[in-house]
Amino acid sequence: MIRTDASQQIGSGHVFRCLTLAETLRESGVTIEFITRNHLGNLNNQIRNKGIKVNLLPDSIVKSKITLEGYEQWLNVTQEEDAEETIRSLAGKKIDWLIIDHYALDYKWEDKLRPYTKKIMVIDDLANRSHDCDLLLDQNYIHDKYRYNQLTAPDTIKLLGPKYALLRKDFVGNLEKQPNHYHEINRVFLFFGGADPDDLTSTALQVLSQPKLKHLLVDVVIGSSNPHQAKLQNQIKKHSNVKLHIQVDNIAELMTKADIALGAGGSTTWERMAIGLPSIVVTIAENQIAFTKALDKEGYLKWLGNADQIDENTIYNALIDAIENPHQLLELSHKGKQLVDGRGVQRVSQLLTVGPKAETLTMRRATEKDSQLYWHWANDPVVRENAFSQQTIGWEEHQKWFDQRLNDENTMLLLIESDFTPIGQVRFDRVGSHFTIGYSIAKQFRGFGWGKKMLSKAIDYLRQQQAFTIIGEVKDNNSASKRVLENLGFTEPPPPPEKRDGTSYFQLQFSLTVLHG
Repeated sequence: MIRTDASQQIGSGHVFRCLTLAETLRESGVTIEFITRNHLGNLNNQIRNKGIKVNLLPDSIVKSKITLEGYEQWLNVTQEEDAEETIRSLAGKKIDWLIIDHYALDYKWEDKLRPYTKKIMVIDDLANRSHDCDLLLDQNYIHDKYRYNQLTAPDTIKLLGPKYALLRKDFVGNLEKQPNHYHEINRVFLFFGGADPDDLTSTALQVLSQPKLKHLLVDVVIGSSNPHQAKLQNQIKKHSNVKLHIQVDNIAELMTKADIALGAGGSTTWERMAIGLPSIVVTIAENQIAFTKALDKEGYLKWLGNADQIDENTIYNALIDAIENPHQLLELSHKGKQLVDGRGVQRVSQLLTVGPKAETLTMRRATEKDSQLYWHWANDPVVRENAFSQQTIGWEEHQKWFDQRLNDENTMLLLIESDFTPIGQVRFDRVGSHFTIGYSIAKQFRGFGWGKKMLSKAIDYLRQQQAFTIIGEVKDNNSASKRVLENLGFTEPPPPPEKRDGTSYFQLQFSLTVLHG
């Protein structure tokens, strides 16, 4: 289930990137539904036209006596009311992933939805609020890779940067595009977002009608939610070199034909870069400024400023400079394609459906820095349910235990990691002549069959050290862990005299082979 919205105020970017992810997931056999509101300028019909069900929340009427502030105005209800309505729309449905792409929603909303889904994914780029999620995606170009650390749980998977940009498949394979050597500029791609609330499209068209620019061919793209559509159609009738495209599906094709783009920041930035299309950019929202400014500074695009800072003269001078120095655009094209390969949605889809690749798993001994992560895992509801003691573990109690285990020569704490984040832990405790084994898997990675792979890797590590017998003690109702141990070759020995009620015991024996030569 995907919870997102589009409107004249919100724009179309959130819905379109979610649609891209939805279509890719559907190709993997996943069933997708959207949950949206019927805002003015919504894209619900476009979602339905893709063959995806839309669950409409009640009409946007402020029912609360509380004054809505900030991004919450985008909902027209409070987060709490939105959460309750969303829960009702989920009635009877089994949800593996709930994906949220909405600046108005945070941990308070997510916490209410927790019981109704196995896992939660958040798409964000503001880093201005806390999240209760298992995976967070921020596809923007930001150097501070730690900016979500205090806003999410220690084991939240964080996919950061344009490597994970959610682009449609027609943006993949951009290296096959015939390179433009930029001897001259003939064609402009013009797109300021689906809604373009500042009507920058009209301003740019005025600039392009100037004598030194009117020879250029111009492809103008707007969304169906653009409130200035009639005005633009009348304006474009006066120009034989300008063509208007409304809510198109072939935007990659239009970009490929162009020599330069003039448009807004946001998700389209990554589309232009994947195609290798040099861009003159005007930011139209606060959240676009930081990463667009960084891209400009490092030579990936030309940023003119925010919408309230530019005028026709600013745009005109930028276009004239590009026409007079076309060779400068060649470097922008090369650098853009190097940064964005267009395969981000495939990477995200794979992680959601099958998890990380097994060959990327690594293992190391735990250190003092891992204490908080272990505490977070230990108090996971599923871990506590399967533990012999189901009481929540306090921080001071855990810290004392963890320090003792790290310094105990009879204990081995092993952390298994993927390319994205740690996926789980295995602990061996020496008791007399044998080892006991315990393990847990981070909730984001359950259901992918990692238990056997993780334990096998840990046992191989132990086998390199010494001969051993491993004893596994499992609650009778923990069938998943029983299957994992059986698949690894554990057998059930005669129970010990002090057998705990409701418990099954498993045993695995290994001996060292010493080669002489």
